[in-house]
Amino acid sequence: MSLKLTDDIKKEIGQHFIFGFHGPTPFSGKGKDILTLTGPGYWAGNVIYMKRNVVETVSEPPVDSKHGRAEEIASHIAGLQQHARDSGQSIGLGIGTDQEGGLVSAFSTNGVATLFPGAMAMASIPNIDDLTSGDIVRKSSLEFTEAIYAAQGAELNMLGVNWAFAPVGDVNNERENPVIGVRSFGDDPERVAQHVLSSCKGLTSAGVAPSVKHFPGHGDTRVDSHLGLPRIYKEWAHNSDGSGLEDIELVPFRRLTEKRKAGTNTALGLDDNARDMITVMTGHMSLPLVTGKADEPASLSAVVTNGILRERTSGLGFDGVVVTDCLEMDAISRTKEDLGKEKRGEIVPGGIGANEGSGSVDKADKRVEWEGGPGIEEGAVLALEAGADVVMICHTFEKQRAAVERVWAAVESGRISLDVLRESTKRIAKWKKALGLEWDLYAERMGWNQNAWDQLKGKNAALSLAAYKRTAVCLKEGEMLDGRGKVVVFTPAMESYNLAVDDAEGVLRTKGGAVRNTAGASFLSFVEAIRQQVPNTRHVVFNQQDTESVYVVESDEQVIFTLRNADRGTWQLRGLERTLCSTQTKVVVVSSGTPYDLIGFQSKHSIDYAHLACSEYTKPALEAVKNIIFGEEKAVGKLPVRVTT
Repeated sequence: MSLKLTDDIKKEIGQHFIFGFHGPTPFSGKGKDILTLTGPGYWAGNVIYMKRNVVETVSEPPVDSKHGRAEEIASHIAGLQQHARDSGQSIGLGIGTDQEGGLVSAFSTNGVATLFPGAMAMASIPNIDDLTSGDIVRKSSLEFTEAIYAAQGAELNMLGVNWAFAPVGDVNNERENPVIGVRSFGDDPERVAQHVLSSCKGLTSAGVAPSVKHFPGHGDTRVDSHLGLPRIYKEWAHNSDGSGLEDIELVPFRRLTEKRKAGTNTALGLDDNARDMITVMTGHMSLPLVTGKADEPASLSAVVTNGILRERTSGLGFDGVVVTDCLEMDAISRTKEDLGKEKRGEIVPGGIGANEGSGSVDKADKRVEWEGGPGIEEGAVLALEAGADVVMICHTFEKQRAAVERVWAAVESGRISLDVLRESTKRIAKWKKALGLEWDLYAERMGWNQNAWDQLKGKNAALSLAAYKRTAVCLKEGEMLDGRGKVVVFTPAMESYNLAVDDAEGVLRTKGGAVRNTAGASFLSFVEAIRQQVPNTRHVVFNQQDTESVYVVESDEQVIFTLRNADRGTWQLRGLERTLCSTQTKVVVVSSGTPYDLIGFQSKHSIDYAHLACSEYTKPALEAVKNIIFGEEKAVGKLPVRVTT
């Protein structure tokens, strides 16, 4: 017997979705699609803000101040909440964003929010006394992590964002991982767990919900789930060789749930309300040895979500809100039909995974060919059946509407039990109440306070500067450069890093994944900072097609040679070798992405060089490196991953 859907049931179903939109405002142009989705008819209960929504301004004339854009965004979010209330939604919207720090910091675009170090850079901060400026004294690495996430949370809270898709709980134990890398706190599961707990404490102290990701762990993969389906051939249980999921991947998530179940405690310092704020994001990787299905993503697997994550006896016993990663990633959206068309040479419209790239083959796959995902609409149904509470679809309006309608049909037919769905709705309501999103409480929020924002940004700028000064690591001792001489700076031509880091619009991306601009804004800023120190500075952007003449160094030029994930883009190492061949002066090599660049690298030339790593190619990270290169600071960071062969 089919169930007749009422508006009340549709409102309830709407709570189980989070949608993104296009443009700088939800109140004009394509942005108005989100008003349709959160308004009467669909009543979506959650919205994600992405980099594309932050980067542009809508004011005419253009806003002169970055703070003006912050006020604009806060006004838009308040307007969205009012729209949801006027549309009959029973509780406020969850407003989420990717604000991990470092390379994945949607709201730090154009300086709207403060940019802080990402996870690997943060975890590189040593446990030593810090600067004595203000209250930033004697902070350990974990204390910095908590302070940074509290600071990020405070800014997000002022803007109206109440849900951060962070921290990353993935253990980066596969150095060839194309999508996690520097987004991870390291390769030691217990140390990653400590940073995850500190991050959650910081965010919840600011009234922002963390979402620890990507359960059950994306660290040991060579495939980017934006582009295909990673498979992890591991058993759930502990293994004698320490290779089981319980030995590595699950450790940060298990430690988190242990602390949540313990309630208020001194180790984490969470009260019950903060405990209820914490959410978990499931990832799109398969666990064939656990589920028995090579092509079933964890995000759509009841064995993973209702079993490993939620089950109280053998599982982790997590009873909070579970959200999926975006279903427009290729691991879900690219169907068997799409793969067949591609094999026949037909053009298949691409979503967020529209980057052919090279990271779609995993040596661990045992030659088992991926047969494609279920598609976005069916994926939404499967995710809810598997135990997810909220389904994320970030980009395509037509797919967002169709996914809701597919879930309507599944509830009407009885495929999704309304009773089971209502248990999930209760979890969402409890979580939103912990965030103070009941309308009566939300209405008490004060309007925009520019002075408070300016004070917060000033305080956070000092914290960010202090943190970045501690993140750079010296991987190979060597002589630093003389600020009175001449310098040539080599930076690699920009290529697509991965689709979590790159802007999802794909505007500057070629068919093969290369970004069409050359140096990249952060590298240009790096060179300009060097030029301020050494006016006689030359900049060379090198690429795969360069001849040896590009790497010729003048006899009196000192060299800064910048790498960006050269363990994957090995053409950069050929450029470094050519440069070492042509110089007899001081050389400093900078790893601006993962620190694995020079593993196995042996130059044929006797020239010595220093090697620094900063774990991210952001402006403040590279400027901190510049200060070390010219002797103004020391590299005091301690790498949280192993770089031996």
